[in-house]
Amino acid sequence: MAQPPGLPEQMISASADAFFGYFLDVWTQNPQAIPAGLRAEYLKASREAVPSIVADYRASAGIDLEHDQADRAAGNRLAMPVTVVQQDWGAALGFDAAALWRTWAADLEHHTTSAGHFMAEESPDEIIKVLRSLLAR
Repeated sequence: MAQPPGLPEQMISASADAFFGYFLDVWTQNPQAIPAGLRAEYLKASREAVPSIVADYRASAGIDLEHDQADRAAGNRLAMPVTVVQQDWGAALGFDAAALWRTWAADLEHHTTSAGHFMAEESPDEIIKVLRSLLAR
């Protein structure tokens, strides 16, 4: 998706429901967490947001990275409390979110969840607890 404007938007829009439906299927540990009505709303919202979704990925590979590198070079850090919720597969892939975010945030809480990508839908009580803890800090 981080290609020049045009092609990714056209390709995804041509079969948006199949594209986004695939992720709803494979990124969810518990498919019942996204029932048919909610799934239809996700697909509708995603279809309508293809240009924005692709632009976000494009920015992540470009200007966002440049801004992050400039902030890191300047020694900038986040002053507010930060909470990171990481899926447990991240650690299995060698991705240490806590170590990455610790360089940016002095006040960091890190949590690992067994929920899939759609954490709030699959594990709402866990995510509410984490959010309340963040808001209390």
